[in-house]
Amino acid sequence: MPRRQTGPRVRPLTIYMLKDTVRKAREVVDEPTELQSFSFKIGRPTATLFVKPSQVVPPAWVGYFDGHVDLRSVQLRSASSAAVLVLRVGARWFAVTFGYGRHLLRQGIWEPNFGLRVTLNSIADSSIRSIDRKSFDAIARHTREEASRAGSMQQFGINVEEDLLRAVVGKPEDTMLGRSIAGMDGLTVTVAVALSDLPAQIERYMAQWRKRRYRERYPWVDQIGEIRDRRQARELDERLVERLAARELDQTWLAVPVPIDWSQVGGFRFSTSERAGTHDDIHLVAFFDSLRDPESLSPETLKRKSVYCLDPDGRHARDRWPVYQCLYAEIRDGEDVFLLTGGRWYRVARRFVQRIDGDVAELQATTYVLPPYRHGSEKAYNEEVARGDGAIALMDGKNVRYGGGASQIEFCDLFIRKRAMVHVKRYGGSSVLSHLFAQGVVSATLFLQDAEFRREVRQKLPNAHRHGVPDGRPRPERYEVAFAIVSRSPGDLVLPFFSKVNLRNAARTLEGLGYRVTLTRIPVEGDAP
Repeated sequence: MPRRQTGPRVRPLTIYMLKDTVRKAREVVDEPTELQSFSFKIGRPTATLFVKPSQVVPPAWVGYFDGHVDLRSVQLRSASSAAVLVLRVGARWFAVTFGYGRHLLRQGIWEPNFGLRVTLNSIADSSIRSIDRKSFDAIARHTREEASRAGSMQQFGINVEEDLLRAVVGKPEDTMLGRSIAGMDGLTVTVAVALSDLPAQIERYMAQWRKRRYRERYPWVDQIGEIRDRRQARELDERLVERLAARELDQTWLAVPVPIDWSQVGGFRFSTSERAGTHDDIHLVAFFDSLRDPESLSPETLKRKSVYCLDPDGRHARDRWPVYQCLYAEIRDGEDVFLLTGGRWYRVARRFVQRIDGDVAELQATTYVLPPYRHGSEKAYNEEVARGDGAIALMDGKNVRYGGGASQIEFCDLFIRKRAMVHVKRYGGSSVLSHLFAQGVVSATLFLQDAEFRREVRQKLPNAHRHGVPDGRPRPERYEVAFAIVSRSPGDLVLPFFSKVNLRNAARTLEGLGYRVTLTRIPVEGDAP
């Protein structure tokens, strides 16, 4: 006969630690008057259970068969349940959600990264089953990776400077914490615990949250954090608007947020009207001029107004983006730096910012002095630079195949006889510049390791430059990988922070291969677009 279960049943629980500003249970849920509530004692603490009555409706897929099958006689119903248990444990309030209860919580009422910190403090490094991460490379990606068996963080190949760790699933070392544990903002555990013992169980998780063990094992976790608290993001938006209204623009600018073909761009507008001014690039001053009432500037204005990218005739919009998505801003607050890029706010530890800034500042300028930019496109600029100096070969647009398939890449834009591979790019947002640095790494790696790639490069070079590409493996210390960025802004080249991270890591990779890496700004002259 099967043994009867005498203890509490194993069940999943999702627990949120609430911010220390919470004083009453009713503050935790979004619309308390529309919920049924029940107050009762769990040991000493008084708990409140908020329940949203289920709505019984036909499944959404039933409508797909309208006109073909009459399903009214079949009892097809679906119901969604939602509940939140709110209780105080020690000095803090907690919410335990059931069903769709997560959606009953007020936005931003929970402590960010509570679940992630508890999880990292509780698991053995070799017991990780899954991670969620967001990358800041050329193509920002949010991915979930699951392993067939438990492994360490290193085995998941996480890049500690270009990846934001969002969630981890693993097995706790202390079995009292549960069979499995997972965390981001909320903590999800699979555990056998009776309701009467829940406060004591939450105290165990609080003790794990207070530990700093994760900083010893994963010191990079606190380097970057995405701001998911809407209230905090709103506060940062308002601080940004105050800065814009005061025209304090030192650490704030607009940039095209995605890679585009500038030869197919006829300008930019901040309105669909042809009477609106057309601009060669996007600048905050032009945006201010486009506003009917600049004094009424608000976060909603930045999200509602769009940048329109025009076709070569300058008449029709070929693309558009919210102004907010094009904004880059840095706000410093104590030891933290808050960054707005791609329409999202991030908190970055100042120590990390200083380290990245210092490493990028050590990069030398490109050996060959490039002339100013006064052209209609990168292609026109590269062509004129190559025509003006016989030591320079034009490689822009001459794609080289690699890998034995259809993959192609530009070796560089300009190849200088002194063995400099120059990559030229118009200034843009983080994704634009990160794409440039990634291309430089791929090209230089192939040049060093792939004989067929070198043969194709040599075929596309003029005869006078082919001696710079040997048959055998090149000596990388004799070559320079140069990144040259066209920028209208005066003074030193200022890059978005995540572009600096990508550049620093690209430079480390290239220098590890033996190359010399340089960075320079190409100034814009006159009315060049």
